[in-house]
Amino acid sequence: MVLGEILEPSIVYSPLVPSQPHYNLILHSIAVNGQLLPIDSAVFATSSNRGTIVDSGTTLAYLVQEAYDPFVSAVNYCYCFTISKGNQCYLVPTSVNEIFPPVSLNFAAGASMTLKPEEYLICSGFYDGATMWCIGFQKVQGGITILGDLVLKDKIFVYDLARQRIGWANYDCSLSVNVSITSSKDITSSKDFINEGQLSVSTSTRDMLFKLIPLSLITLLMQLLESVEF
Repeated sequence: MVLGEILEPSIVYSPLVPSQPHYNLILHSIAVNGQLLPIDSAVFATSSNRGTIVDSGTTLAYLVQEAYDPFVSAVNYCYCFTISKGNQCYLVPTSVNEIFPPVSLNFAAGASMTLKPEEYLICSGFYDGATMWCIGFQKVQGGITILGDLVLKDKIFVYDLARQRIGWANYDCSLSVNVSITSSKDITSSKDFINEGQLSVSTSTRDMLFKLIPLSLITLLMQLLESVEF
């Protein structure tokens, strides 16, 4: 996680539904291999007991039944399926990218989220020289569509609460992230390159951090002295 404005030109944004306790988006449609599925967009509309939310704390993803059934049918059209422990699964002898189609989630403001097969299928083990992949979306009987970590992985996600929108882009998360951070009242900014486990900042930001270090050490020493009994 980073704080600041992420400078990634490929990010697309969709507005948040206002006055909601979660990160609700307006999902219009779902397409499999470029073909829109026959789903009434009203099943995604936000109400007291419906809606579409983004939740990185949810492991999988959940689709209301009216969307789940046509989605699975479209995926089944591409490859023969089997059933494993109640889940719809596929024994695949090669790469799933060579067999299964991309899926597009289409949101308000023309923003689309394209899912690779690994972002809607889950690897569930191996059988007779083939890999078993299962549908990662779970069916919900009415209620809320939840886009969890399954579909959010390998992407940059921007929670722009000031502008009431969420943005995303496909990204190799092992790479640094280019971030602009406002560093003074005159709205000057410095570009920082941030990576998990690694922080490389501009000279002005580094100098500010160094100035804070002696004060922090003095405070720590005073706390230690107060705790020592002579």
